[in-house]
Amino acid sequence: MTETIQLGLIDLRSSEEFIKQHLKASCSLPWERLAKSMHELPANHKAISLLGEAEQLQQAEIFLSSKGYTITQCILANEEFWRVMSLNNKVESGCHTVALWQANPLLREVIELVETNVAGRQAIDLACGAGRDSVYLAKRGWQVTALDYKQDALERCNQLASLSQTSLTTLHKDLENGTNPLKGIKADLVLVMRYLHRPLFGAIDQLIKPGGALVYSTFMDGCEKFGSPKNPNYLLKPGELAEAFPAYKILLDETRKLADGRPVALFVATKP
Repeated sequence: MTETIQLGLIDLRSSEEFIKQHLKASCSLPWERLAKSMHELPANHKAISLLGEAEQLQQAEIFLSSKGYTITQCILANEEFWRVMSLNNKVESGCHTVALWQANPLLREVIELVETNVAGRQAIDLACGAGRDSVYLAKRGWQVTALDYKQDALERCNQLASLSQTSLTTLHKDLENGTNPLKGIKADLVLVMRYLHRPLFGAIDQLIKPGGALVYSTFMDGCEKFGSPKNPNYLLKPGELAEAFPAYKILLDETRKLADGRPVALFVATKP
């Protein structure tokens, strides 16, 4: 049993039970908040294992399978299991939980390039969603303001920051309504991932301090052949970001493909 437990192990039991005893290198994600905490999970092409009581395992396996996850193991957390794990020094106590989520891989790819070229460490994440990219930046030492129009997304962002033992600022903003909703905000880095609203391009430029950077990655023309989005309003054209920010020094302007074939832009540039 000790040799077959996989990485990516989610402990479905309560937080109190987890603190009392848990497997080393496991992630605490109690069953009752699983459905609202999908942003704490890895991408669904990665296999995961589950640990918990019989009913928790059954319900979680059904739910996660419906979301595209492959469940490699369902481990029943009974007395015999804990006895064997303890004998093999696989058990510890305390609240330490392993993070299974990751920031956008394209952000992880370029962050050192950005940090090499930008002196300041104030960042704004536009349309931050559940906040994985925001938290990733905060953990690297950036002072992050995460913006979104959905209050529940900002709540998840704050929760993820707390679980990750870091902090950031969240701001409830409707970026597509009102007169310049970004007025008065400045940053050394503006991050835009999988979001496109062309009327904001001018406001984004005003956000960025001289010497600051823009990291922009979103879907491109051609995505409609593979799935969503299909609306051309949400699809970048080749070279469009370079045209929208003509004075910027381009560090990277490439097209990448997601695992499902959809093309995405990866654009990194600094403001003079």
